[in-house]
Amino acid sequence: MADQIHKAAMIRSIENLQLPTSFIQALDDAKQAAMVVETLHCLEKLNEQWN
Repeated sequence: MADQIHKAAMIRSIENLQLPTSFIQALDDAKQAAMVVETLHCLEKLNEQWN
């Protein structure tokens, strides 16, 4: 993930959602990063609905 500000925000989301550190490692792989970001957005929406 080239955008370091966006990457830092994604790492905070991963930590807040208590997801495995493998999600953070996947952010460095272009193919996996897009899927991780999409997954995080979906999980954040679900988390908002539950709270």
